[in-house]
Amino acid sequence: MRTTTTTFGGLLIAGALVLSACSSSEGGTGDSPTPAPSSATSASTSESGGAGASAGPAAQSSDANTSAAPAVEGADKQLVLGQNGDIPTWDPSEMKEGAVIQYAEAVYDPLLRKKADATIEGNLATDFTYNDTLTELTLKLRDGVVFSDGEKFDGEAVKANLEHAQKAAGSAAEAAKSISSVSVTDPSTVVLKLAAPNPGLLSALATYAGFMVSPKALAAGTAATEPIGTGPYVLDAANSQKASSYLFTKNPAYWNSEAFPFGSVVIKPFEDFTARFNALKTGQIQFMYGKNDMVDEAKASGLTVGTVPGEWQGVIMQDRAGTVLPALADVRVRQAINMAFDRQTIVDTYYGGFAQVSEQTFNPASEAWVDALNTKYPYDPAAAKALLAEAGYPNGFELPIGYSTGFMDPLVAIVTQYLGDIGITVKPVPINGFSNGGLDSLLANPVYMLSFSTNIPAWTDVLNKITPTSLWNHFKYEDPKVTQLLTDIPNNAGAKQADLYKELNTYLVDQAWFAPIATIQNIYLWSPQIDVTMQQSQLVPSLRFFKPAS
Repeated sequence: MRTTTTTFGGLLIAGALVLSACSSSEGGTGDSPTPAPSSATSASTSESGGAGASAGPAAQSSDANTSAAPAVEGADKQLVLGQNGDIPTWDPSEMKEGAVIQYAEAVYDPLLRKKADATIEGNLATDFTYNDTLTELTLKLRDGVVFSDGEKFDGEAVKANLEHAQKAAGSAAEAAKSISSVSVTDPSTVVLKLAAPNPGLLSALATYAGFMVSPKALAAGTAATEPIGTGPYVLDAANSQKASSYLFTKNPAYWNSEAFPFGSVVIKPFEDFTARFNALKTGQIQFMYGKNDMVDEAKASGLTVGTVPGEWQGVIMQDRAGTVLPALADVRVRQAINMAFDRQTIVDTYYGGFAQVSEQTFNPASEAWVDALNTKYPYDPAAAKALLAEAGYPNGFELPIGYSTGFMDPLVAIVTQYLGDIGITVKPVPINGFSNGGLDSLLANPVYMLSFSTNIPAWTDVLNKITPTSLWNHFKYEDPKVTQLLTDIPNNAGAKQADLYKELNTYLVDQAWFAPIATIQNIYLWSPQIDVTMQQSQLVPSLRFFKPAS
């Protein structure tokens, strides 16, 4: 048997690292986060910034058949987060990766969890062990855990959640579908059988695929509107207001209360960057995802600025078969698009140095990264025009590009200009309310732009963007070479597997599946009232990595 980890005890207390991360884009070197000193100046941030007033999601019971958790330092304080947008569903199986993870973590606990250095450890599952062929994963579950509606957490609850995720459409679905069966050996033991090894399964069980919902809520069909989990907090529906403010109060039955020192958490969605930044400066929130043009003012205001590398920004050309846009079926057209961008100038000006030139879509610290690929498509408008002419488009063509309005607006304008210089006329297709249902509209576009998270292990990115059923491969494009590599990678390990990842990455770049512009440094800004530890493997920091400033 291959043992992956052992039981852990106690808490994971957030350290004083002050690196911040962007929720999908990173850049930099891919090195592990390094500490930066916390700001010691006051930013007049409110500790009590209450939640919005009236009616929100349906109320839930926080009753649980255990005694209240012991008092911990900071229990009288409130953490107030400014989020990029609202949460469209409370069902973690339907959630898409990104900033919504903090909403989920408030009420749901995952089976496993990620440490700041990207390693996986136990959580609701205290032990997890693979067999020698990596096709069977045995989970030993924590005893005595209950959901906030009083339902018991056990093997049957795990089975119900994983089978529910297999039928869902969120980020959890791809990983869950790799599980061929879930067997409950006893109330504290679950065995997951896989048709083939899944290098990203443990990571998935530490996030969306691992968030556990009360089986009673799943059976009632209320998971999307009424969050009932085993997490550190419960939603105070009476004092929450959709799209405005959500108040989470301590779950008195939570088994690991000391790891979450704040007495309550408020999450306030702001899709507008300026409004969010003003809220931070005036003490209405304590933490937000920022932009490079906010850094100097944030520092002058006594706020802490942190970064973490990993997210990429650019263009996804998902209609590679040309079903809607025939031009995209020709690899020369996709390559010409890649050659149209002066990436270094964009990094120096638009990103203000908080990025690195990138022509690949994997994490710089992952096993798939290849430094040499970042010079595959040098800026060469003349060569790009020649490729278009060879492909039969000497006068260019019209290219609709979908994008989420707000933070992508400036980059869309830049892309429009560069593609115009080689004869491609961009027709921007703005999508409003990305976090409130706009995702489906975005994915319907043959070409779209967004910030995309990159992950460790690289297999998580494969599941997100590369397979025919990936969320971000909405046109279900397949390629025989890629299909073979996706079979070979999970069936190998060590150096051989790393070589196969690099071969996959190289092929994707050669075939111009995407047109990345940069791997960026995600920028986060926060009040000196709190300390935050950023995570190498997760671009939005988990709630347990927040604590009151020391």
